[in-house]
Amino acid sequence: MRSNSVLRLEDERPGLHQAAAWREAVAPFWTFAIRKEDLADFRGRSHVQHLGNAIFCRAGASGLRFTRERALVARMGVDHILAHVRLSGRSRIEAGGGERDCGPGDICLLDLSRPLSACSTDYEALTVVLPRGLFGAHQGGLDSLHGRVIPGASPFGRMLNDHLRALAAHAPGFSEPEAAAAAQATALLLGTAASGLPGAGPAGRDPDSAPLRLALRRFIEAELAAPDLNAETLGRRFGLSRSALYRLFVPLGGVSGYIRQRRLARAYRDLAAGGGRGARISEVAYRWGFESPAHFAQAFRAAYGHAPRDLRTRPEAPADAAPTEAWTDFYGWVLRLAA
Repeated sequence: MRSNSVLRLEDERPGLHQAAAWREAVAPFWTFAIRKEDLADFRGRSHVQHLGNAIFCRAGASGLRFTRERALVARMGVDHILAHVRLSGRSRIEAGGGERDCGPGDICLLDLSRPLSACSTDYEALTVVLPRGLFGAHQGGLDSLHGRVIPGASPFGRMLNDHLRALAAHAPGFSEPEAAAAAQATALLLGTAASGLPGAGPAGRDPDSAPLRLALRRFIEAELAAPDLNAETLGRRFGLSRSALYRLFVPLGGVSGYIRQRRLARAYRDLAAGGGRGARISEVAYRWGFESPAHFAQAFRAAYGHAPRDLRTRPEAPADAAPTEAWTDFYGWVLRLAA
């Protein structure tokens, strides 16, 4: 998809119709819930622009609770970073094992390869979605900063506010090279600000660890079906000791945990494809390296809260589905986004 493609959701009618349109527009990112008593007055609007190697959005909505559940993370299978700056309204974000408040001017960083949930008041916000690879040497710091907030009153917070507001004002006139340069500059600013946050782990301070971790993750992704994919294989392939390898994967839940997570995500997408009428569960289990269908079912239930067979009766949307005709390309924008 070329840059400067635009999607708009601008309906002046509040209520159930607008809530349904909003639900479809945000489907690649969230599911959400609105209190029954608030439904009649619900409003949501969104203006989304494709910047070639980034997606930029200005949106506003009534108060709601939104979640990115493990099932949605698995179905999409993307590895992007989302930065969200509040122009108005407040939210309480639960991500990465902690809870944080995000108010006007604050910038929240979210890892779309991990689950999260949040409660929000009525709000307006600017959001940019960037592929992880665009962050270069700052990628390692992002692994430990899911759900962290860059205070809007901090020096970098003020700079990012100015930058994102300028991006919103000028992006419609960008050429494709200008859009790509703007996305790269945004990633650089966000990565630098994130690496200086209190509590950023050693990976965030070690610029050499980020490209190595990225290479390891790419290798894992390419070899997920290999039965001998494990810490020993990675250590031999990359010349790493067991302790060095484990340190690199601490922010991702450990080596074996990360490999299992990625295999389960691939299996989920296989089972959900075609409305759950595709491959047999045992076939999918063995395809992605599980020792038995029973072991696979146990791991699947622990990750997603239901059995693999339950996908056979769920109306899961395929990863390339389009929410509405007006938003036909949005899933594709998100899935194909790359540095």
